[in-house]
Amino acid sequence: MTKTMRKNYIYNVSVQIVSMLTPLITAPYLARVLGEEGVGAHSFALSIATYFALFAALGLSSYGLREVSRVRDDRVKSSRLFWELSIIRLANTALSCILYLLFIWLWAGDEVGTPVYLGVGFTILATGVDCTWFFQAKENFKSLMFRNLTVKLLSMALVFLLVRDADDVALYCAIQTGSVFISNLILWPQLKKMVRRIPWRRLRFSRHYKEVLVYFIPTIATSVYTVLDKTMIGTITNDMAQNGFYENAHKIINILLTIVTSLNVVVGVRTSYLFGRNKQEEIRNHIRDTFRFMYMLTFPLCAGLVACGRGFAIEFYGSDFSEAGDMIMLFAPLLFIIGTSNVLGSLYLTPSGQRGRSNRAIIAGAATNLVLNLVLIPHYGAYGAVVASVAAELVISSLYLKFSHEFISAWQLLGMAARYGAFAAIMFVPTYWLGQFLGEGLKVEAYVILCQIALGAVIYGALLILFRDPVWLAAKDLLKKKTKQHPKEDE
Repeated sequence: MTKTMRKNYIYNVSVQIVSMLTPLITAPYLARVLGEEGVGAHSFALSIATYFALFAALGLSSYGLREVSRVRDDRVKSSRLFWELSIIRLANTALSCILYLLFIWLWAGDEVGTPVYLGVGFTILATGVDCTWFFQAKENFKSLMFRNLTVKLLSMALVFLLVRDADDVALYCAIQTGSVFISNLILWPQLKKMVRRIPWRRLRFSRHYKEVLVYFIPTIATSVYTVLDKTMIGTITNDMAQNGFYENAHKIINILLTIVTSLNVVVGVRTSYLFGRNKQEEIRNHIRDTFRFMYMLTFPLCAGLVACGRGFAIEFYGSDFSEAGDMIMLFAPLLFIIGTSNVLGSLYLTPSGQRGRSNRAIIAGAATNLVLNLVLIPHYGAYGAVVASVAAELVISSLYLKFSHEFISAWQLLGMAARYGAFAAIMFVPTYWLGQFLGEGLKVEAYVILCQIALGAVIYGALLILFRDPVWLAAKDLLKKKTKQHPKEDE
C-alpha cells in the first residue's frame, strides 16, 4: 500500500467511523428515552423515505466515482462529468420530493404519523446535494473527514439537548437526517477549487442514462435486503418494537462493517485507475492484500460478537433490548460474508466494468431475501429477517467468488479465511467461557465484556505473532521503517 493510500485509508476510516460512531454514542440514550417503539418508528419511516432517496440517487454515486476516477487527471473531463451527473441527480431529487409528499398525504395516517415521515424526508434532500463521490474520486478524503467530524458533533449535541422523551421522535428524525443534508451541502463551496464551469451546450446528459441504469438495478436489488427488511417487519408484525430490536442490532454490525470496508473505497479508486492502465499484477496484489487484512479483522470480530453480543446489548441499550443481543449474534457472520463480496465488487467487478455480473448476483440475493422474509417474518418476526439477510449475503458472496475465479483464485481466498477462522475459533472458546464464569459473580456486565475483549485480543494477537502472520509482519516492518526515519535524539 502506497503512502498516499495509507493516508487516504486513515482519512476514509475516520469519515466512516465518525458517521457511524455518532449514532452509536447517542443510541444508549435514545433507547432509554424513545424506547423500542420510538426507535422502531424512526427505523420504519426511514426505510420508506429511503426508497424515494434511492430513486433520487439513481446509482449516480457509484457510477460517478468510477468515471471520474478514470479521468481524474483531466480537470475539464472530470468537471464535465460532475455537472452532468449532478444536474441529473437534482432533477431526480425534485421529482422524488414531489412523490414523497404525495405519499405522506395519502398514507401517513398510520401509527407512525406525518411529523415522523416529514422528519426523515431530509434524507431525500441530502441525496440531491451529495457530492462526496467526487471528493472520493479525486482522493480528497481529508475534506470529508473534517466536514463529517464538525457536523456530526453538532448533531449529537442537538440530540442530547433537544430530544427529551418519547414524544420527540419526529424531532430526532429531523436532526438525524437534517445533519446529513447540511453535511453534504457545506462541501459545495470547496468545489470551486476542483471543478471548472462548463457551458451548458457542452453537457451531454443522455450518454449516461444507459450506464447509470446498470448501477441503479443493483441499488434497487440491494435495498430489498437492506431496507425492505425493516419495512416488512413493521408491516407484517405491526409491532414497532420488533423494528427497534432489529435496528439497534443492525447498527452494531454496520459500525464494524464500516471499519472493515473503508479500505475498499480507497483501494477501489486506485484500482479503477490501474485498470485504465492495464496493470493486472499490481491489481491482484492489492486485492490479495485487502482480503488478508479484511479476514484478519472480521473473524475475531465475529467470534467476539457471538461470545458477548447479548451481554453487550443489555448493558449498552438497556434490559428492554435483550432481544437485540440475540440478533447481534445471528448477524455476526455478515462481517466476513459482506467483507468478501465488498472486496470483490469494489476492487474487481466494478473497476473492470463487469457490473452485469454483479447485478445478477445481487438480484439473486435480493430474491432469496424477499422469499425468506415472506416465509420467516410471519413466524419469527425480526429474527426471521436476520436469518434472511445472512442467507442473501451468502448467496451474493458465493456468486461473486464464482464470477471472479478467472482473475483471483477462490481457493486461495478460502485458505486465508480458514486460517483466520481457525485463529478466531481458538480465541472464542476461552473468551466465551470467561464470560460464563465471570457472569455468575459480577453484576456489572460492562466489566465482564471488557475482560472478554482483553482476553480475546491477547490470544488472537499471540496467534498472529506465533504463526508469523503476513499482516503482522508487514505492520512490524512498517513500524521499523518509521522508527529508522525518526530516530530518538540522544539525551
